[in-house]
Amino acid sequence: MANKPFFVPRKEIDLFNSMNEELIDEIVGQNIDIYKVSLDESNANIYGEAEDGIKYFEKGFRVNCLILFNEPVNDMAEFGTDINADMEAYFLRSSLEDTDFYPETGDILDWNNFWWEVDAVTEPQLVAGHPEFNFQVKMTAHRTRLSNVNIEERAR
Repeated sequence: MANKPFFVPRKEIDLFNSMNEELIDEIVGQNIDIYKVSLDESNANIYGEAEDGIKYFEKGFRVNCLILFNEPVNDMAEFGTDINADMEAYFLRSSLEDTDFYPETGDILDWNNFWWEVDAVTEPQLVAGHPEFNFQVKMTAHRTRLSNVNIEERAR
């Protein structure tokens, strides 16, 4: 049994990646700002939670992707209505490797004037069904309040 797909040569995969990279970066032009938790500066207890309730984040950076924004849902709660929303972001795996970035659960996103927290990251799409030709990284996130994130500007 062969180690790679018989009918899909590497040249075709490279062409596929370059076309999709151009589509995402130059034509569609969607991007999000991502903030990763600074493990060195955040004080964590043995459970990995912030001891003082404040997490510090690294400087944010912008990443190009395709975004699927799901319609917000109004939840009727005891203390009034609350608007919940979730989104999906799709990254080209080869672009992430070039930028030395990979989304992780717990990262904070700034998109469309709202804050989002990453729930899950998966890699569901394989070209020709072969694990060597991993193409896409899918990230799901939910809308969160600034007070839940506890983002504070650092003293300079």
